[in-house]
Amino acid sequence: MEQRKPLWTYTIFPGLVVAALIAIHAIGVIFDLDLSQYGLRPRDSNRVFGVITFFFLHGSWEHLFNNVVGLFVLLSLMRYYFPTIFLKILAFSILFPAIGTFAIARDAIHIGASGAIYSLAAFLFVSSLIRANRYMLSLSLLIIFLYGGLWWGLFPLDNHVSYEGHFAGAVTGIVMAFIYSKAPYNAHVKEPEPEFEKEDVPDVIGDAWKITQPIEVRYIYVDDKDETDTPDDSSPDDSDDGGTTIPGNPR
Repeated sequence: MEQRKPLWTYTIFPGLVVAALIAIHAIGVIFDLDLSQYGLRPRDSNRVFGVITFFFLHGSWEHLFNNVVGLFVLLSLMRYYFPTIFLKILAFSILFPAIGTFAIARDAIHIGASGAIYSLAAFLFVSSLIRANRYMLSLSLLIIFLYGGLWWGLFPLDNHVSYEGHFAGAVTGIVMAFIYSKAPYNAHVKEPEPEFEKEDVPDVIGDAWKITQPIEVRYIYVDDKDETDTPDDSSPDDSDDGGTTIPGNPR
């Protein structure tokens, strides 16, 4: 097993992603640019570019910070637990929720990284259940504790919230969890296989169970009528007519 890396190293790339989102929004605020106009509008063939911009644009600082905190935590967990498929899952979590939103969402401008957040949360939660590893199961409990409230974002409770994007993200994460159910994960979170010590048991029986001599077995047949009318004075040792010798264990 390779040497364990410091935990902070798993936050570098997630930090860069968050920094990029903050920088984009800051540019829009500083130069008074209405970047939301470049968001995703469902089924508008002239605005297909919104599938790409959907993840990177936010309507306000509040909207941005509500997303980047959760995004940073989930990306860091993803980077730690699944380092080999981290980039794939991130790319799919950005792209497929946007495609799903473009296909099914109501006619409005949709922006924000929440679709990716739902995808990452669903992927980590379902992946931890599939693997039935106690370390991974603790991850699922952490996801429930931190993001159990995400459930409500799947319902149309607020017209200003893109619940369609949340739904598309959750479906994306669940599907990817099953597709990558056999993907390798961090060796440091694998449960150690139990080691059993072989106990030296003395051979008490040895070859005593083996048959070395035939055992004589005698069968005696008694007529029921003779038994009631005439007393039988014979004993098992008086006749050898029905006897036979077969190998067997002594009873």
